[in-house]
Amino acid sequence: MSIYFAGNTRLPMVAGWDDLLPLWFARLHERYRTPVNSILFVGVITLAASLASLIGVREQEAFQLQENVANAFYGLIYMVLFVIPIVAAKRFGVKAPLWLKLASASGFMMSAVGTFFTVFPIIDVRSRLAFAMKIIVFVVLANAVGAAIYLAGGRRAENRASQAETEANQ
Repeated sequence: MSIYFAGNTRLPMVAGWDDLLPLWFARLHERYRTPVNSILFVGVITLAASLASLIGVREQEAFQLQENVANAFYGLIYMVLFVIPIVAAKRFGVKAPLWLKLASASGFMMSAVGTFFTVFPIIDVRSRLAFAMKIIVFVVLANAVGAAIYLAGGRRAENRASQAETEANQ
């Protein structure tokens, strides 16, 4: 788990460096050179998700909720990765061969099916509907928060670019 946590805390930092997230995520501790704000953000989100999964359920169901939410996130990311050769390769000046498009379509479909099945528990749960709704709500909310943070970072990058352009014109 420490490897996952250490790796995941660096992702917002790098996205901050690339102007995809607000600069706050990229700030490093003066002495230790660690991404303190990114670590705090990931830590708070991880703690909140862990505590929320325990509400009204026993340990096994809480673990299953966490595992299924993580699988849903992975499934969504893989769906995006598999769709790139199908619809976005032309934007990068590349024409994907047919075999790659077919393989990508297959990968996309398998990821979509896998993501769909994350809402179905494989253990006995108190309420199958509550189990599914917790997963759906958490995944939707997490993606909404991520989109809002991304948009805030994008606005900052646009402001920086227009400011650089103004300075260059002066």
